[in-house]
Amino acid sequence: MTQFFTAFCTGCILLGLLYIICPEGNISKPIKYTFSLVFLCLVISAANIPFKNISLESIAPANSQQDSGEMQIAAAEYVFAYTLKEQNINFSDISIFTNKSQGDSIVISKVVIVSDEPRENIIKALGELAQNREVEIVNE
Repeated sequence: MTQFFTAFCTGCILLGLLYIICPEGNISKPIKYTFSLVFLCLVISAANIPFKNISLESIAPANSQQDSGEMQIAAAEYVFAYTLKEQNINFSDISIFTNKSQGDSIVISKVVIVSDEPRENIIKALGELAQNREVEIVNE
């Protein structure tokens, strides 16, 4: 209780002094309004009023899982394309096919690469990315 009165009195004195030196004219109303808001915030914070019933969680749209899946597929396509470019493998298109696992995570099941390079060169360039996945090479 002592903290509340100390904070309240200090805030009142400080805002009172600021109110006295407030300029007159067109700008006085917005400044006094701002001081009133500061005073209100001071009272609420000094009283330590809990806001337990206010939920600050955002409501996610219903298609957020679909968007997340699309982003993961785009990221996988980028990784495959970057790896092939780093190994100087020419390609024109990469397609990723996925399956959902038990925990609703997305697992890459098949990768289709359109290229004029031999299959062995592409598999060697992909290295670990080609393991545990079906990699199909379509020659142009």
